[in-house]
Amino acid sequence: MAKEHLYDHETGAAYGTYRTYITGFVLSVIITVIAFTLVGCKAFPPIGLYVSVVVLALIQLYVQLVFFLHLSTDSKARWNMISFVFAVIVVLILVIGTLWIMFNLYSMMMIM
Repeated sequence: MAKEHLYDHETGAAYGTYRTYITGFVLSVIITVIAFTLVGCKAFPPIGLYVSVVVLALIQLYVQLVFFLHLSTDSKARWNMISFVFAVIVVLILVIGTLWIMFNLYSMMMIM
């Protein structure tokens, strides 16, 4: 989506241009306003609001990653993407493992 990146030749780090930052900012504001309006006006039943806010949050995450953190699949920025995926996997393992332990402790501490 945002292919206008400047690269550091030594490290392969990507830098954005003013256009990418402005585009990312405008998209972020639009997505935030849409989510706020949906919840404020109670446009859907509660389950529909949950789903729509989660979908908008995932879109917001994508916009933030592409326009501000400059994550892309370009060959020069591949190590940034690999380190990001590794960090996500580690966080998921920690969160899922913590929830698993907490639910097991809860079920074993139940007084019958």
